Amino acid sequence: MHLLLRLCLTWTLICTATSLRCYECTNSHCSNATSIECPVTSTVCKTKVSVKGSTPDANIMVEKNCSSLLNCFTPLDAVTEWSVNKGYFKESHVQMCCATENCNLRSMPVPNPSLNGKQCTSCATSEDSLAGTCNSTVACVGSEDICFNGTTTSGSSTMLELGCVSKNLCSNTIIHEAVFGENAQITCGAPWSTSFSTTLLGLALPAYRVLV
Repeated sequence: MHLLLRLCLTWTLICTATSLRCYECTNSHCSNATSIECPVTSTVCKTKVSVKGSTPDANIMVEKNCSSLLNCFTPLDAVTEWSVNKGYFKESHVQMCCATENCNLRSMPVPNPSLNGKQCTSCATSEDSLAGTCNSTVACVGSEDICFNGTTTSGSSTMLELGCVSKNLCSNTIIHEAVFGENAQITCGAPWSTSFSTTLLGLALPAYRVLV
């Protein structure tokens, strides 16, 4: 009897708990957003503006939705920007999460596209990345404040990766894995020179392939 009463009380508390409400976009440009009731597992509202590609017609996507705190991974109520530029591919994001009713109504800025004066070694094409023959230079923009280098794997293929990245991405495991993949071996801010890092990684990649 006591067990039944406990179960009824628990169910009553769950059903009467007030769910958070957040705005949700109805299309990729978020030209229209509606307030929805979030699932119990979603405790924050999220807004994210993403730009993928470095050409004038780069795809801009705006997302507003309910989110769990784990999937938010950026500080609450803080507009956070991160970006990575591999030379042949670039993506940038601005995100804010908040935990009050319909708090994600406000618009977020598009990631900063302005040159910041820093340059890093990069791969001109995905073919160069796969072959490990990267000797191009890319101009960093916006929040890209550090160079990176390393390798990523996709199936049985290993790719050399070099370019510009936001320093905050390097220290955030969730964002790092989302951008580079779970098996990436990436070093941010390596102290060696641009020309030396390209030569060293170009020699190391064939050796890595032999080992695996």
